Amino acid sequence: MSQQYIIYADSDKCRGCKKCELACIASHNNVTIKEAAKLRKTHEPRVHVVKTDALKMPVQCRQCKEAPCALVCPTHALIQNDGGKVIMRTEFCAGCGLCVMACPYGAISKSFVEITEDEKHRLERKDPRLIAVRCDLCEQWRKDEGKEASACIEACAFGALRMIPLEEYRAIMNGENPIAHTALEKIENNNQN
Repeated sequence: MSQQYIIYADSDKCRGCKKCELACIASHNNVTIKEAAKLRKTHEPRVHVVKTDALKMPVQCRQCKEAPCALVCPTHALIQNDGGKVIMRTEFCAGCGLCVMACPYGAISKSFVEITEDEKHRLERKDPRLIAVRCDLCEQWRKDEGKEASACIEACAFGALRMIPLEEYRAIMNGENPIAHTALEKIENNNQN
């Protein structure tokens, strides 16, 4: 089985510039960053920057062990593979929004996407359709562009985002890694003050 990856966000390095959001829109719509800024009102990024007084943090799919989104998906558009990675199969998405409500991190949103040539014939339609979208590590964009890292990682000038193995990410979240809960500790300390 091949290595599963996830994007790790370091809140201590994030400046809240939202360049990752624009890069996400650009990579998933095959446009430039400048054009992505114009699409911002109509196209949802798959990473969202959350800003509070105490924290700035990009939020994207956390690859939950027993992913609520995959458990509630009535069409099995969201599934969890044998390695535990949550995978979105857009061709099965009905756009019902159950996964959006089930995600504890707010990492899934609904967005209109262009349909493929195959879908045009199969669905007998050509207009965009509304589906659930979440971080897919820019798999198609990386393949097309020959890139190792996702668009959001490339766009982050502060090094707040990096791609790490899923097992390493889960170890961090379980406190089994020295860089473990810096963001969580920061939030807890601010809540106590």
